[in-house]
Amino acid sequence: MAGGRERAVAERTLVCLLQAVQGHRTTVELRNESSAEGLIENVDGFMNISMSDVKFTKGNGGEVMEFPTMFIHGRQIRYVQIPDFIDMRKAIDEQLSKLAGTRKPPARRMKKAARAKP
Repeated sequence: MAGGRERAVAERTLVCLLQAVQGHRTTVELRNESSAEGLIENVDGFMNISMSDVKFTKGNGGEVMEFPTMFIHGRQIRYVQIPDFIDMRKAIDEQLSKLAGTRKPPARRMKKAARAKP
């Protein structure tokens, strides 16, 4: 996780479920009717996905292209197929506990010294 904002988005949305799919093969359907099937390497807090060994199918069953790696911007994602063997409730709970474990305690602030009155 990069920053506090990214962590907050991941905790309050279903991005944590996508992060649980890391390391598994799945299909990501895009808004332009295309799809990418491959191994999910990384999912960040903004739902950007890095994949490897990708078969990319252009919209409406068009041509199929293969790529060693692919980055998909979160805004372009329409649907992610979650593999059947993943227990979604358990995966979400595990990801949320990981995120809670990485949270830093709030920094203690020192009070300013009271100004001396003349």
